[in-house]
Amino acid sequence: MNKYITLILIIIGNFVSSQVGIGTPTPHPSSDLDLGAVNKVLYLNRVSNTTVINDPQPGMLVFDTSEHCVKAYQDDPPKWSGCLDSVSGTVSGFTCSSASFSPATASQGASYTGTLTIPYTGGNGGTYTAQSFTQNGLTFTLTAGNFSIGTGNLVYNINGIPTASGTTSVNIMTGGQSCNGLTLTVNP
Repeated sequence: MNKYITLILIIIGNFVSSQVGIGTPTPHPSSDLDLGAVNKVLYLNRVSNTTVINDPQPGMLVFDTSEHCVKAYQDDPPKWSGCLDSVSGTVSGFTCSSASFSPATASQGASYTGTLTIPYTGGNGGTYTAQSFTQNGLTFTLTAGNFSIGTGNLVYNINGIPTASGTTSVNIMTGGQSCNGLTLTVNP
């Protein structure tokens, strides 16, 4: 009987201290879990905002869909990290002369909902942060994202009620470049 108990304890001891391998018969001895596929990846949980995670613990990883990046929960101080290993987004230039407002005009005292689209060249695929500013009662909002590699468009959403007629002029700076004096006509 003692032989069987000893054998069971040895088996349990080996199982408790062993590693788990998925896609590999020989997991690395320093790992708890070794994913050994050569044509598959680990697919992290995706959340729209890290605040939806109840009781986060140091070492947790998620993909934040609002910022398009991986984040880790850290210990000192307890908080979610910024984007891990993200490349800061840059462009070689904006084509400011081709920037456009849609709709092209607004009216003083009337609700306006539209966009400002600015073409760019030389995007590196890196991330840019969210921006928001108000000019003449109109709030311009850029959602965080990634520049395309090469050419693309930066799109600001615009909402509000213009407080003055004439032209509303804005200056845009991101990705190491700027567009100054972009104007939206505001009718009386």
